[in-house]
Formats: sequence, structure tokens, C-alpha cells
Amino acid sequence: MENSSSILMCVTKLREEERLIVEHLGQLGIRVQVNLDSMDLPIGEDDVPPYGQALIRCLSQKNALSRSQLLELAGFETLNSAKAITICTNKIHQAIVFERQGIPQPRYQVAFTPAKLYDALSDLGNLCVIKPATSSWGRGIARITGKECLDGWIAARESVDPSHQSFPVLVQEYVEKGDYDIRVVIVGRKPIAAFRRVSAENWKTNTHLGAEIKPIEINADIAAICGDLVTVLGEGIYGADLFFDYQQLRYVVCEVNQNPEFAKSWKVHGVDVAYHIAKYVKEKIDRTNKVNLTVNS
Repeated sequence: MENSSSILMCVTKLREEERLIVEHLGQLGIRVQVNLDSMDLPIGEDDVPPYGQALIRCLSQKNALSRSQLLELAGFETLNSAKAITICTNKIHQAIVFERQGIPQPRYQVAFTPAKLYDALSDLGNLCVIKPATSSWGRGIARITGKECLDGWIAARESVDPSHQSFPVLVQEYVEKGDYDIRVVIVGRKPIAAFRRVSAENWKTNTHLGAEIKPIEINADIAAICGDLVTVLGEGIYGADLFFDYQQLRYVVCEVNQNPEFAKSWKVHGVDVAYHIAKYVKEKIDRTNKVNLTVNS
């Protein structure tokens, strides 16, 4: 592929985050071809597009995975990679991979039937969290506080899913994390920002549910976990959600998001995430162009 200073950006719509990334890329001399979910991908065409990189910012996890897979097959390098998106968009996949790679996380079980949920609840101390394999913004996640609570959850679930198509589900131990979790933004191989998401009224700490943002320092323990995550997932752009387990006095990974939002948070912690993403994209393009020049010379 010829020397290129262009990138394909796959988006559902141009939100504030994407507009900021496009602006910074333009300032760095990178042209951006926006590709909406409703548009065809530039593959299978006679003319090779003048870009070999694609930044995946689709809101739909399904679309993000599908587009990254197709683009990689067509010779593009996608950010994030199809492998990383596959792991990050399925909570069960993620838990299994992290366990095999020694990433600290809450204890978990995979329930393939409602009956298995009772065993998992008992094994996890009669207090657990049920998560669908694929979800975002905290949707579908339930804290179960005993058998009666689980009876109610199963009854409600069976009324809308009588054939149990939503199974298997991930069952995690409930971590005594206080009233906050920690979001760490990773760009490339480095954590660039960290902040607590504090919620006094809801055990869920998503910012869209009203959690308050409080910037924190990236200490050695947090940096080490982020380094391990990048080793497993590969370089990319991630939002790692951590708990501090007050019973075991250690950080654990709740989950990793492959398409972190930052329009609200960066105005509080002050780190220009869009600039860091744009700079990382430019570095990737420069490295690719250098390789291509070497090969063609």
C-alpha cells in the first residue's frame, strides 16, 4: 500500500468524542474518511483505498466486531483489533481469557441454565452479580441478594425469555468495593487517565447513571494491571473498569470496554483523550508508512 496519511473511521454517528478525534487528526495532518454503520465498507473494490488503518468507534458491539473482522480480512489494520473486540464485547469470553492469563478479577461461574444459577449463588456466598454475555452501560446486570431474590429474577427473565435464549450468563461474586469503581483509559500501551466513578445511591457506578467523577493518580498497581491487560489484548484504546476489593485489599478487573466514551469525563480529569487517540493513530500510520517505504525501496 502506498504512503498514506488517511484513516477510515467507522462510527454509528459523529458524537462529541468522534468530532474531537477528527479535529485532532486534522491538526496532525491525517485525513479522515467517515464510514457510518449504514454505509458500505470500501472492500472488494477495483481501486485500493488510500488508507490501511481503520478506527472502530461503532456504538453497536455487533457492528464493531463485524466491521473490524471484514476490514482485517481485506487487509486493514483496525483499532481495536478484531481479536480485542471479540474478547471485550463478550463478558464470558473476557472472564475466561483473563483467568487463563492470570488477570485478577472477581470469582465467577458460567451458568448455562437457571438451575445452575442456584449453585453459583451458593458457591459465591449467597450474594452475586448476574451479567448477560453482551451488554453495555450496565443494562441487564442484576445484584442477587439471596434465593428469594434469585427466584424473582428467574421468574421475570422467563416471562420475556421462556426458551432461555439469553443463556449462558456470567455470574460474578459481589466485590465489596465501596461506593465507587475506577475507570482507567488506556491508549496504545499506556494508561493516560484514571478516575473514580462514585455513586452514593446506586451500586452501579456508570457515569450515565449519574455517578460523580473524581480524578485519581495512576499508581504502580493500576499501571501494572493495565500493562498486563495490554499484553493480553494487544495495543489499543480501552476503558478498563477496576474495583478495589476491600476484603482482599487488591485491585481486580471488573471488565474492559473496547470503545470508551470520554465526552463527560475528560472535562473533569483534564486529560485530552481525543488528542491522545489521534496522536496514537498518527504514530501507527507513521510506523506503517515507514515499513512500506522500506519494503518498496
